[in-house]
Amino acid sequence: MLSLEEIASKIQPIIAKPQTIFLPHYDDKLSRSAAVMIIFHYNYKTPHILLTKRSSGLQFHKSEISFPGGRYSLRDKSLRHTAIRETKEEIGLLLRHKDIIGSLTTVSTLTSNFMITPFVTLQHKIPQLKILSREVERLIDVPVFELLDTMTLDLDHYNPSVNDVYKFEYKNDIVWGATAKILRKLYEVLL
Repeated sequence: MLSLEEIASKIQPIIAKPQTIFLPHYDDKLSRSAAVMIIFHYNYKTPHILLTKRSSGLQFHKSEISFPGGRYSLRDKSLRHTAIRETKEEIGLLLRHKDIIGSLTTVSTLTSNFMITPFVTLQHKIPQLKILSREVERLIDVPVFELLDTMTLDLDHYNPSVNDVYKFEYKNDIVWGATAKILRKLYEVLL
């Protein structure tokens, strides 16, 4: 099994270095900007990542599996700040800017036209977490490689002749859409 350092070295080629991009005004493009946090941790003997099941009462992406995160807000200085703020608000994990090793390429959602920037943190241990937001139904702590090994074409949500899209499965949870796009990038470098 890979150590945290080995995971860092394998994903380094697809990581953009963290930088604070100040977003001076709120326009229509920013209204569809979001950021999520990919949290690798070693609370157990194997590397895990944290996912959330979104609440069924949300306007967008209700009951879907996603990384902690959310929409850019005027109070955010950058999308990295959005990811840090939303992670704290949703699951109570306080991260600092220096905890973020960088970001992956921005992905788009197919149904709501959001542009999602995934940020990455590697943690040896994380504290016991609890849901702090009505936006999250539950936390899902997933063994990374067990999840990545389940990648299959997503024939349930998309037409494979039009889209090259995949899904992942952990227990009874199906991960698809933008979250699956992000996981596919991790699959390509970690497996």
